Amino acid sequence: MQPLEQACCHHLPFSGTELPLRLLCHLVVCDEQVIDQTVREAAASEHVIAFLTTVLFSDNPTITANLLSLLTHVARVCPEHLPFLQRILGGSGVAYQPLTRLLGHWEHSIRAKTCNLLGNLLRHSHSFPQVLQNQPGLLESLLECLADRDENVRKAASFAVGNAAYHESSPAGTLGRAVPRLTRLLSDVQAKTRCNAASALGNLGRRSAELGDLLIQSKAPHVLLEVACRDPQASVQEGALVALRAISQHPAIQQVLLSLRASEKLAALASRDSQPTAGGSPRPSSTRHCKKLIHLLAPVHST
Repeated sequence: MQPLEQACCHHLPFSGTELPLRLLCHLVVCDEQVIDQTVREAAASEHVIAFLTTVLFSDNPTITANLLSLLTHVARVCPEHLPFLQRILGGSGVAYQPLTRLLGHWEHSIRAKTCNLLGNLLRHSHSFPQVLQNQPGLLESLLECLADRDENVRKAASFAVGNAAYHESSPAGTLGRAVPRLTRLLSDVQAKTRCNAASALGNLGRRSAELGDLLIQSKAPHVLLEVACRDPQASVQEGALVALRAISQHPAIQQVLLSLRASEKLAALASRDSQPTAGGSPRPSSTRHCKKLIHLLAPVHST
């Protein structure tokens, strides 16, 4: 891998590095051993680190996109290489905020890839404080992407926000501003975005003591129940059921669900999902979630 890296850093004009970077990205994605070798060689060279940093701020979106794909794959499959990613993405001061800047990039594919990179960084419990809290406007910029005009950006942003919501170290006040946007995304055109939005609301529901009232104001329980019962995609329905179980730990949300006759609707859904469909099979996990929700609401109903 070293010849490719050295060629990019020392021998080629910047405009000529597109093909080597694309090849390097392809090799990294195809072989985990290549990841280790590439990262070790890159981390040992300040010239390579400086070059990669320059690529992040390049005016060439193709080169930047290739690097973001490479970094995302490293973050996804090799958490032991997070220190390497921190050197490139974390910077040494508040003025250096590559991720925040890339979330506002004019090219939608760059915004989407940056959201995806963030989402994979946030899968690791220790990466949020070490990388992301050094960039004060980062979370706010990520929340803006939930309302992006491009559907792939919204999909990636909902994934990243869901992972951010899972971290106790992420600020509840800032994340609270995501609730109305995530609720709207439950009707997004892309099923994966709807599923991500449901998962994110469920993660926010783990902090129901802080965000429960906001979830109610945004009608998240109403919409999640509707999605659980009516979405055409089974994965989205199940994601909504999991989210309902999470947010239903809040007593006021339990009361809202009871007012919506949630137990009756969930019982009907469980009955339907326990039956094989034409060309399909029963959905035991969906039925299980329904039954647990009904059980959770039953003591409330009897008081």
